[in-house]
Amino acid sequence: MKRKYLIMIFMLLFPQIVLAAPNASINTSASSIEKGKEVTVTVTLTDTAAWNIKVTGSGAATCSTKQADVTSDGKSTTKTFNLNCTSTSEGTIVFTLTGDITSGSGETKDVNLTKNVTVTKPKSGDNALSDLKVDGTTVAGFSGGQTSYTLNDNTGTSISIAATANDPKATVSGTGSKTLNYGKNSFNIVVTAENGSKKTYTINVNKPDSRSTNNNLKSLTVSKGNIDFNKNTTSYTVKLEHDVNEITISANAEDSKASVSGIGTKKLQDYINEFKIVVKAENGSEKAYTIKAIRKDKDGNYGKLSEDNSVKSISIKNYDFKFDSNTKKYNILVDENVEKLDINVVPNDAAATTSIQNNDNLKPGLNKIIVQVTAENGKVNEYTFNVYKIGEEKEEETEKPIETIGTESNNKFNIWMIIAGIEFVVIILLVVFFLLKKNNQKKDVNNKKDDDDDDDDDDETDDEELSSVELPIVNKKF
Repeated sequence: MKRKYLIMIFMLLFPQIVLAAPNASINTSASSIEKGKEVTVTVTLTDTAAWNIKVTGSGAATCSTKQADVTSDGKSTTKTFNLNCTSTSEGTIVFTLTGDITSGSGETKDVNLTKNVTVTKPKSGDNALSDLKVDGTTVAGFSGGQTSYTLNDNTGTSISIAATANDPKATVSGTGSKTLNYGKNSFNIVVTAENGSKKTYTINVNKPDSRSTNNNLKSLTVSKGNIDFNKNTTSYTVKLEHDVNEITISANAEDSKASVSGIGTKKLQDYINEFKIVVKAENGSEKAYTIKAIRKDKDGNYGKLSEDNSVKSISIKNYDFKFDSNTKKYNILVDENVEKLDINVVPNDAAATTSIQNNDNLKPGLNKIIVQVTAENGKVNEYTFNVYKIGEEKEEETEKPIETIGTESNNKFNIWMIIAGIEFVVIILLVVFFLLKKNNQKKDVNNKKDDDDDDDDDDETDDEELSSVELPIVNKKF
């Protein structure tokens, strides 16, 4: 109070100085909160040099704070006070600001302000489904706690998904008609609870792809030059005279449902002209055939064409073997479930082209896979892989690899066991042979001795002499 009187005396001595009146306000961080949540009350005092106030919260919460003080120099200032209050029940929190404030000029003002905050029931966090239907039928084994489901194969073009949330205040997205593509399809249904939390359910359904995968050509011809066509050979070289200005490429797909692009009449330049013919199967898979048309220049030269058809490496996925560019034939044993080998061919010359023949739909018994590397000038380098597939062999397939290399570990073990068994039988037969041979030699010597004894009966004198002599046995080395 003493400071208040000092302020009043100061104003009497200097009446010409006019100061603003003090003021107070009360605000909250939110007008509505959930039960158990916190709200902040802010009290702001302006043009105030002294204050004595109290903030009280009642109703759905109980809280309070008191503030009383003066500025150090007696001048008016702005002060801010905060009160954090946690709701304890649903209803209304009534915040009351009471007390008085005095400005630097000595003007005093009583304060009595209120502010209400509504306390509501907490928002639901239920983001589960109570039902999930596909084409009008509840998904087999459905449970609100299980979020992933795999349906039986479906050959249709679409499915209809419907879902019901546990809580009517929750929202559901991702339902409705869904298009089925070939292969695996995944659809997400998202449930958003009232409080914003989310849960995702997933439906997986496979659509079997019955479309043809055949992307082979049935025929490939050019109007000039010759092509020795094979559907498994994808690269061809045609040499043409200078007076050939254009060629027409014709091709037919092996499957009527496949499409062919890149055919037609093509203009030619001197030397190398490269054209690609692409076959697209019904299922979208593509296979490219390449024709290199090499045209002479006006002087009759083909240009400088590489003759390099050498191979840097040939590898087969899951099969270990040492590739030697000088070894042209390899034998491989594969399991009965192997339909095709994953062969990677790397030529030394980037201009060379590669092709692999007879590597589709391997049959039980012997299969001959041909790997060809063709140099830029058309020179061909060829490697043969004799692939023997375990399984019931066709009658006409009697040729089998004598030796297998590059097989998987279990195949290696089987082959070596077979070889070891053969060697064991051969050794047994040799031992029996030598024993029989030796036994026959002993019989021959004994027979000879018996003959000599018969002769000695006619000559008593010789008999006495020979009776003391032992005949030697001579074994032949084999």
